[in-house]
Amino acid sequence: MTTTSTTVATASPTSSTSPGRRSRRSTQRRTALWKDAWRAIANNGKRFAAIVVICAVGVMMLCGLNAVGRDIRGGLDDFFDATHMHDISIVSTLGLDDDDITALRNVDGVDKAAGVRSQSVTTKVDGKQASATVTALNDQRLDQPYLSEGRLPGADHEIAVTRQYLDDSGKSIGDTLTFKPDGAGTAATTSTASTSSDGNGDANDSGTFADGKYTIVGVTVDPNDIVNPSGPLALVSGMKTVYPMFVDAASLSASGAESPYTSAVITVSDAAALNTYDSDYLTKVDDVRGNIEHIQSTQERHRTDTVKAAAIDTALTQLDDQRQTIAAMPDGNPMKTAAEQKLNDAEQQIRSKINDSIPNATWILRDRSAITSYEDVKTQSAMITRLGTMFPALFLIIALLVSLTAITRMVEEDRQLIGTYKALGYTRGETMLKYLVYSLVACLAGGVIGDLLGLAGLPFVFTRRMLSRLYVLPEYPLLVNWALAVGGVLLFVIVITGSAMVACGGSLRLDPAELMRPKAPKAGRTIFLQRIGFVWNHLSFLGKVTARNLFRYKSRALMVIVGVVGCTALMTAGFGMGNSALTLMPRQYGEISTYDIMTVTKPADHDDAQKSLDDNDSVTSTLPLQVGSVTLSAAQDDAGSDSSQSDSAQSGSDSKLTAQLMVIPDGESIGDYIDLHTVDGTPITLNKTGVVVTANAAKTFGLSSGGRIALTDAMANTADMTVIDVAQYYTGNVVIMTQTAYEKAFDTDIAVNADLIQAKGDSDAKIALADDLSGQDQYLSVVSAAKQQRDFSKSFAIFFVMIGFIVVMAAILAVVVLYTLASTNISERERELATIKVLGFRRREVHGYVNKEMMLLSLIGIVIGLPCGRALLGFLVSKLDLPGMNIVPNVQWFCYAAAAALAFLFTVLVSRATNRSLDRIDMVGALKSPE
Repeated sequence: MTTTSTTVATASPTSSTSPGRRSRRSTQRRTALWKDAWRAIANNGKRFAAIVVICAVGVMMLCGLNAVGRDIRGGLDDFFDATHMHDISIVSTLGLDDDDITALRNVDGVDKAAGVRSQSVTTKVDGKQASATVTALNDQRLDQPYLSEGRLPGADHEIAVTRQYLDDSGKSIGDTLTFKPDGAGTAATTSTASTSSDGNGDANDSGTFADGKYTIVGVTVDPNDIVNPSGPLALVSGMKTVYPMFVDAASLSASGAESPYTSAVITVSDAAALNTYDSDYLTKVDDVRGNIEHIQSTQERHRTDTVKAAAIDTALTQLDDQRQTIAAMPDGNPMKTAAEQKLNDAEQQIRSKINDSIPNATWILRDRSAITSYEDVKTQSAMITRLGTMFPALFLIIALLVSLTAITRMVEEDRQLIGTYKALGYTRGETMLKYLVYSLVACLAGGVIGDLLGLAGLPFVFTRRMLSRLYVLPEYPLLVNWALAVGGVLLFVIVITGSAMVACGGSLRLDPAELMRPKAPKAGRTIFLQRIGFVWNHLSFLGKVTARNLFRYKSRALMVIVGVVGCTALMTAGFGMGNSALTLMPRQYGEISTYDIMTVTKPADHDDAQKSLDDNDSVTSTLPLQVGSVTLSAAQDDAGSDSSQSDSAQSGSDSKLTAQLMVIPDGESIGDYIDLHTVDGTPITLNKTGVVVTANAAKTFGLSSGGRIALTDAMANTADMTVIDVAQYYTGNVVIMTQTAYEKAFDTDIAVNADLIQAKGDSDAKIALADDLSGQDQYLSVVSAAKQQRDFSKSFAIFFVMIGFIVVMAAILAVVVLYTLASTNISERERELATIKVLGFRRREVHGYVNKEMMLLSLIGIVIGLPCGRALLGFLVSKLDLPGMNIVPNVQWFCYAAAAALAFLFTVLVSRATNRSLDRIDMVGALKSPE
């Protein structure tokens, strides 16, 4: 008994080991554990690389796509700050004068205010008539054009133009151009044309700016319109090209310098320091807007009185001359008394007529949301951010599956080692340390790579290759959201290390003795296929083995299928997206807009243009109509009135959208030129009270048949209209109504200024006819359907970049998943594979024995993935909100074929890569190892 007690005491570390020795032993044990952890990374490099890659891609997409959304907004915000873009603009129906500008500068919260003079003009571009807007630079430098080349005008008869104008006209800096006033005018110039300060109404006739040649001194970007004129957004809008031009105030003509301001632009104190889309900015601007509204009625009344007084003074000039004549016959003369009475009556009639004919001034206050580019950037950045949340979720799931498979296999391989650790007294945490370090290092390595690619690489690709096709912003900042960058990595760390803990947990619950024994193989079972005799009995031996293996490793088979489904679905959605986008124009002009050419003139020139078209042998038929521009907004009685309205309706209640207005004269039929029908193909008939709204605009405001929409025309007149129905339309936002409906809504006569034309010949002949018409002076705009289709396909590189991005992501997904599972499959079945090699299977037969399973599983994944990809495309399209584009899913057979072929190709490549592992199996070592 004494000897036994002594032996036990000697074996006990707590009774005989000194504290220093225990400390050294503990340190040595921890050191050994850390060495084992790092050794595991080196010995399992392929699995480690798989987790690193999948984490890197997931973090890259999470951080990168969200960064792109922020960079777009940041780029526009920086551009607005650089150009001193207005926070609030004001347009008045009677123009604005210096008293108005002074009053605005005194409003609390206003930093700067300036009056702006601009005019619509016509000029020659490559020998053809073209429209332009000339704006005088203001003394406060607000809405300053962004200078990209040369310099801004600093003297009279100097002008700055856009790059588009130089490209279209073939001119360069130093060349000259001329322009003349456009009688059609814009909203602003039309309002001021009839209300110049002297009341004679001829400001637009004589021109706001001096005549003569203007020298081009600079190339600029108009801050009010940053859409790339050669990009898809410009092409789908269907609006005529209007070239922005800028001159110095010294170029104002004598009458122009005395004319009212076209508009007023205002900046808000301390607003430039805030991001233009942040709630703080919007709140600050709203507060100042409210302050301006406090003086609005006073200034409107003041301007109305000024304009009427000037008009009356001008009209009474002749009466004053007659009064002086009458004042020279003698007093008491009955004729003098009668003449004076007639003059007094005439004066009263003139005063009454002028007071009745000149409407009261009305201010229209707008913030930056009225700028089309501002709303477009807001919409698209939100869309990209949504994708940045959706795609990483898929890769997070795949990362979970890959890491769970890899670490589960590591645990199985270390089964005896884990049992030894437990027998030696290692704690649960110490035993698990190896696998936690393995997964943690993989996550951190992948996360760092993903952050670098996501915060710099992906935004560069999107901004330089994609966004530059949409907008002409000079640069985009790289804005780093460290919370998202760190949070994305932590998300993958939590998920993957959590899967490592789960994988280890099952083994750590077993006793050391059980862990140190080889794991018993699963008992054989009758698989479902064996019960189908007419199938099973006709399978070869190897076919039966393959079937049993597929059912034997169900979890791995499921993961292969899931990986291939994800890969195939992504590629199907990518190819389908590209095909849907590239068929926008062909479908638009093949199904909807069946006319060949649209021409736009001044209303005064339309009769001559119409006669010329009627006499043209190349023209089959024409439809005269009125074409213009309107701003759409939610009707006052509809905005927010129904708590059950859709998200799009709620978001659209405060949105504004520019649309093309088509007014069809009474008695004319639109059917031969535009096929109006709903999404399901039901024909739409115009009536005398409502409007037809196209699908993209209807989606923005949540409109359906019977809904209400507010239309604001170029003269700032607003009318609430009932929606007859929503028409299918692929490119652009269009509102169509009859002459009766238009005249009733806006209380004005129709002004026909356009034609829809059916022409003879093929596409080249129709384009040639359009080019011939555009060379005639009476045409402001000529749009050829055939040319639109041709140019649109050239400009759509943005979608090719997107397709390439999706295919690369799908390839990474497939390769990582398939390679990880294939490698794990081979490592688990080394004894089995060594056995068949010993039995005489040749190398190719061994390859086929394993790869056949992978191919079958991939085919199942492809078959499931194709319809899943179509469903994913529908989901993506529902989340896309590209301005003026109504992308309808259109997946043709070759999209499915390409996705299936690539997915199968990835499987073949992975199989060939893993064949090398099959060739290197050590038959003797594998057969000596326990199962």
